[in-house]
Amino acid sequence: MKLLLLLACLLPLLAAAQPRLDYQVYYAPHLTTEGLRVQLSVRTPKAEDSTYFHFANEVWGEPDLLRCLTGLTGAGPGYRFRVVPDSSRIVVYHPHGREVRFSYRIRQDAADYARDQFNRPRVTDAYFHVLGESLFAVPEFITKAPTEPTLTATIRWVGFPAGYVLHNTFASQPAGQQTFRGKLWTQFYRSLYVGGDYRLQRFTYQNRPVYLAVRGQWQRYDEAQVLSALQRTLTAQRDFWHDAGPASYTVFLSPTVTLRDSAWRGQSMRGESLYQGFKLQSSNNPFNNWELLRYMFNHEMMHDWIGGQIRGAHEELNYWFTEGFTDYYAYKNRLRSGDVTLEQWVRDFNADVIQKLYANAERNQPNYLIKDNFWKSRSFEKLPYRRGAVFAFWLDNQILKRSNYTRSLDDLMRELRQACLPPGQQFTDERFLTLAKTYLHEDISYLFQKHILSGADLPLAKADLIEGFDVDAAQPVPTLKIIGAPATLRERYLGLKPAAKTVAQQ
Repeated sequence: MKLLLLLACLLPLLAAAQPRLDYQVYYAPHLTTEGLRVQLSVRTPKAEDSTYFHFANEVWGEPDLLRCLTGLTGAGPGYRFRVVPDSSRIVVYHPHGREVRFSYRIRQDAADYARDQFNRPRVTDAYFHVLGESLFAVPEFITKAPTEPTLTATIRWVGFPAGYVLHNTFASQPAGQQTFRGKLWTQFYRSLYVGGDYRLQRFTYQNRPVYLAVRGQWQRYDEAQVLSALQRTLTAQRDFWHDAGPASYTVFLSPTVTLRDSAWRGQSMRGESLYQGFKLQSSNNPFNNWELLRYMFNHEMMHDWIGGQIRGAHEELNYWFTEGFTDYYAYKNRLRSGDVTLEQWVRDFNADVIQKLYANAERNQPNYLIKDNFWKSRSFEKLPYRRGAVFAFWLDNQILKRSNYTRSLDDLMRELRQACLPPGQQFTDERFLTLAKTYLHEDISYLFQKHILSGADLPLAKADLIEGFDVDAAQPVPTLKIIGAPATLRERYLGLKPAAKTVAQQ
């Protein structure tokens, strides 16, 4: 009897800990003008006259997103609304009670977006491309939890024609309804929803589906070639981490602006990691760069682990690692997979990492300024990528040399991932330095403080690198060089050992 009484007392608490949201997303034949209509139903913890809902006014540096939300309508009489952009808030005044139901529309706030506007909702008659945080309002009694909340959300897709492509980071072609159960910020909101004229390609890795969702007619990108490059990248990275990956995974490739002439001689591409995938958006013109696309595949996918499973506790302050080490392993795994030769790897690392770091006017700025300026300044944005990548290369060489080639930074990274996988465990500078000490048998805290946190240049010297690498330091910008046989250096650097490979299959 006491046990039954205890369960009766706990059931309301458990229900409150797992709030449930019900969304209906409606098709309209003229989405450009009407937008996607979203209806939300929720039961609040207690009876109220008003309820606050979160709807982000800024996502990933894209401002004023509440301009894309219109048509707030209650389910019956007695509803009123107030939008507070500075607080990313919708205040819903409703009849006293616990049941709240209202709808709103998500539309573009301009007929066309500039090529560098990546994260605004795109809703047209032909297609839609909307981030989860810009599609679904969530009540603040969930979002204001002191730790990351979990929730259950049912999403019903209403009225979409037969054959209309619907795809998102959780489901492909959901048959009218899908249910999400998981974390709010890192899963439900770190998602992307697309529909319309997208084309879906599919292959599997260890019986787990991987999708390429692509739209537009790309210049200089053959779709079969793109899919093959994605397979190569995914196989190499999951093999490296000994990780079969999530239940499903999607790479989204979408054009921002398409030009058939040479009015603009360049390419603007941006990638962002998502839960169970990533998205790439790019201008589309005769100057599309195939090497840039392959690099972006490697960089963005590496975030599944670095920044994803190895999650930084302090966001921008940890970008020297979550972006810098991601960039380093984007280059290293391209070499490992056979995507580039060692000579190409050295050429690219010199040109795109070392030279661009030294050309950066902010290169000696302290790490703490990155937090304030990352989203404001292109120079600050790229600083942790290149500073961290050079440090990762130096550290990799040091571990290889000191262990007589029996261990490398690869081993440290896999061990760090295992340490960060349990709930509540995150990456910190202190955890990293403690682990590095076990590999180097030396405390590098002073060097880390000087070169990563304070911003002094990290001098690369031949004595710090493994046999086969050299550095030309005669010029203001150091240049990495190969001495000896490239094949021998490649094997030494990668620590290659014969092993059975799991290859992604179509």
